Amino acid sequence: MFFIDYLAKKPPRFIWSIALLLNLVIGVIDYLTGYEIGIEVFYLMPIGLLSWLVNRSSGIIMSVISTATLIVVNVLAGKVIVNYFIYFWNILVHVGFFLIVAYLISMEKIISDNNKILIDKIQKSLDEIKTLSGLLPICSACKKIRDDDGYWKQIEHYISEYTEARFSHSICPECKEKLYPGFGKNN
Repeated sequence: MFFIDYLAKKPPRFIWSIALLLNLVIGVIDYLTGYEIGIEVFYLMPIGLLSWLVNRSSGIIMSVISTATLIVVNVLAGKVIVNYFIYFWNILVHVGFFLIVAYLISMEKIISDNNKILIDKIQKSLDEIKTLSGLLPICSACKKIRDDDGYWKQIEHYISEYTEARFSHSICPECKEKLYPGFGKNN
């Protein structure tokens, strides 16, 4: 993965040159091994490289280039074509396989990038959230909460300490009537 991370920081032209060079090396090895030994699967390396690091279109173009390289290598290696229909069918299968792989790799890259964005958003949200959990010992009379050190604190102070919540005080109508009977009534 180190090499892929290194290449990801490079411009697309550099990645294209690496992919074309890799395609050429695979073509030479394919030529040297002869047409009897199939190494077509290795042509997926430059296709995957471009599909992942550049874009889907680049992967598709490299699929066509790899198929052309495969055809040229077979001709130069002296492959005898007995049945042209079978030969062209096999070429279509190769290009179809290359195109499908280019498409799937580019889709996986898009999904991976979207997942990284979502993970970053979730991490930022989690960094902003402070939560209280577990049982909180609270006095049933004065409503103070006992902290982990055994000190009793006003509920507002305790919650403010462990969360981002802030308090503003007011009096509900029932307590207002109980604490200040007759205050604010029109008599």
